[in-house]
Amino acid sequence: MLALVLAAAVVADSALVRSGLAAILGESSALKEIAALPAAEAEGLETAGLALVVRDVPAEASIEEALSALPRAVPVLAVVDAPEQARLLVHAGAHGVVVRDAPAALLRVASFAVASGLHVLDDESFEHAFGKAALPETDAGVLTPREREVLELVADGLSNKLIAERLHISEHTAKFHLRSILDKLGADTRTDAVAKAARRGMLVL
Repeated sequence: MLALVLAAAVVADSALVRSGLAAILGESSALKEIAALPAAEAEGLETAGLALVVRDVPAEASIEEALSALPRAVPVLAVVDAPEQARLLVHAGAHGVVVRDAPAALLRVASFAVASGLHVLDDESFEHAFGKAALPETDAGVLTPREREVLELVADGLSNKLIAERLHISEHTAKFHLRSILDKLGADTRTDAVAKAARRGMLVL
């Protein structure tokens, strides 16, 4: 069940980027923003109850410096200008990497997945971190339109009952769609399905 709400902090030197990332996270019912601050203030970040730090990493930034001030006990999702930064960020300890121009829905679901303890990279970052041959085949065309709707609501943390209410279907039908999604993605749990969908870019606005 992904109904809990996880706390996230946004760290970015650009006030415009900070507000943009905070606005995107604010649209998720599964995440709440508790702080948005520049990197210079990150050392004083209160970590009690904090599940995630979303760290904007400009192309010219030092990877070590970008992560060094962040609390080590909290998973970090790096938002990058250039996917070439992915390998260094992963080695430096980032739990996830997405490019800055990724769809807002992908950023939200990647944030929730990292906050839930998973490791996530979008396709571009994955290719640069591990090589093109390692990329998984996409199953984007496998899901039906209704299954994609259910997947997006699962990513937002809605229970089967709430998904059924939102889509005006029975709870039994919602469970059926979820079971089909899990099977098609080769996922064991809702969280696993969210993580695999995020990495494959299957969630749309």
